[in-house]
Amino acid sequence: MYETAKEVVLNLLSLVERYGFVLNGARSYYTNRSQPPLLSSMVLEIYFGTGDLDLVKKAFPSLLKEHNFWMSDFHRVMVRDNQGQIHSLTRYQAMWNKPRPESATTDEQMASKLSSEVDKEKFYRQVASAAESGWDFSSRWMRNPPDMTTLATTYIIPVDLNAFIYKMERDIEFFAELTGEHTTSKEFSETAKARQIAIDSILWNSEMEQWLDYWLPADVQCQGVYQWNSKSQNRNIFASNFIPIWLNAYHHSGSVKYVNESKSKGVMRSLKASGLLHSSGIAASLLNTGQQDFPNGWAPLQHLIVEGLVNCGSAEAREFAEDIATRWVRTNYAAYKESGVMYEKYDVEVCGRSGGSGEYKHQTGFGWSNGVVLSFLEEFGWPRGKEIVCS
Repeated sequence: MYETAKEVVLNLLSLVERYGFVLNGARSYYTNRSQPPLLSSMVLEIYFGTGDLDLVKKAFPSLLKEHNFWMSDFHRVMVRDNQGQIHSLTRYQAMWNKPRPESATTDEQMASKLSSEVDKEKFYRQVASAAESGWDFSSRWMRNPPDMTTLATTYIIPVDLNAFIYKMERDIEFFAELTGEHTTSKEFSETAKARQIAIDSILWNSEMEQWLDYWLPADVQCQGVYQWNSKSQNRNIFASNFIPIWLNAYHHSGSVKYVNESKSKGVMRSLKASGLLHSSGIAASLLNTGQQDFPNGWAPLQHLIVEGLVNCGSAEAREFAEDIATRWVRTNYAAYKESGVMYEKYDVEVCGRSGGSGEYKHQTGFGWSNGVVLSFLEEFGWPRGKEIVCS
């Protein structure tokens, strides 16, 4: 469906051309917040599938514009490591401090627990920023789970966001080389290298063998340069802690992997021991808050981690990836046989059960669930020696 994919991308490019970023949805009241930045990845997939250089040329200016959006002072955070090196990383921050128009009543009810108008405005920004992340809503963004009024999204440097932007920078480097923009290619090569160093300096935790979100001080306005402190890494375990392994799937430097063999073994060991992997897939988190946390599993998280494992290059990593994919395909298939629909999310503890919790009822359809199952079947085939039934 290359033409369909291309038309989707052209729609998103038109949003970037007009607004400077991909809106959280193509509606006027979403002009205050973005999506996670994966547009360059979409363009790259189509190029690899079709060789459509004209699409790359058309997309290139918009991708530069989107990158500028995420590099603005509004999103950028500077952190000095213990060797004195200053690193630039990125956070979510919606341009909004009012109730979300699509959920105004819900937001106002939650904000009613706060005493001052200033605190309410701060809360509204945190809610919209959590929605911008694609994780709305999770204990990942709360200072005191499950209390939604303690959302602090803009005070967090997220692992996955910075992995996505690193990928965007590598994609732009690749596209620039394709289109003869050699100066831009060299510039983005250096930009990406700097972000890789930043991610591994500020977010990597060698003891846990995971990347961890980094919390900024609560009593500041997120300006200036912050001194790195190991205690500011969030040691709670989320599926997002393992997203950087996905970068192995799309490194543009030939055989060089973003995560080398030694580190990838540690990451696999950590994921297996994390408590996230269950009979029906990888949970978003370990904490059940009544939001988009445990026991919910999401197709994109399974896909990112499985793709990264496959491209680690070892038989062990591929076997682990296939095991995760089999668990996920099994629960999707069981649920479909029972209900005749695909769900937005699934309960990773119970095979064939849809996910729950959150601020809206579970949705059917469902684009990313459909796509991830097709991708897993394409990669691994029908699971060998295993029945696709709940055990």
